[in-house]
Amino acid sequence: MYLRCTQVAFGPGPSDVIIRVDTEDGWEEIIVHRDILKNERVDVGFPIAKRNGSILIELPRESVSGRNRVWVSTESVSQEDVAA
Repeated sequence: MYLRCTQVAFGPGPSDVIIRVDTEDGWEEIIVHRDILKNERVDVGFPIAKRNGSILIELPRESVSGRNRVWVSTESVSQEDVAA
């Protein structure tokens, strides 16, 4: 499963980027290696839980605020690998 995100800045390391993910509680920023960011999406694996149009996903790395799992809208994810 692929989660839509936005690159907001370069990261602390030369191959890192900071991405922003929209969640049900606002947004989370995550520092990731630039190679896992493909067409403004990151692979988050399978959903952990589902409820009322939302899914619980595990982030590729811990967010800046310390969260590992977040609830996101089902519209924020896709099953297709959009990276060509």
